[in-house]
Amino acid sequence: MTEIRVLSFAAWRGGHYIGLAEVLASLGTLIEGHRWQLIIDWLVSPETEAITEATANSLVTTSRLIDLFSGEGQLIDGELVGHGDSPSVPEVSIRAFDSGYWDVQTGSPELLKKIVSLYPDAHELPEW
Repeated sequence: MTEIRVLSFAAWRGGHYIGLAEVLASLGTLIEGHRWQLIIDWLVSPETEAITEATANSLVTTSRLIDLFSGEGQLIDGELVGHGDSPSVPEVSIRAFDSGYWDVQTGSPELLKKIVSLYPDAHELPEW
């Protein structure tokens, strides 16, 4: 069994906020076919109602989430649970923490390697 690890990296870089759409797009083909459950604790967006309706009680594709968050939307606190081939077993979770950090929990060595290469400040957390 693959060891589950958690990496955390800063959401702000040189005055630029790395939003959810950018995080998902940066992971590319590794999550392309995933379907996501979005749990919103705090969201600031002119599209809050549309995002809430589109993601309520259903799994949403990666491309749909990128579309929904490509504007001015900012997930301040919340979590995405990503399912690959098996809809019953999540493969990755991405958490927005206080609009300052993105935490990624996964057992995928490829995904962990990609995160470290994209976000060199990524550091391991002892637990979620």
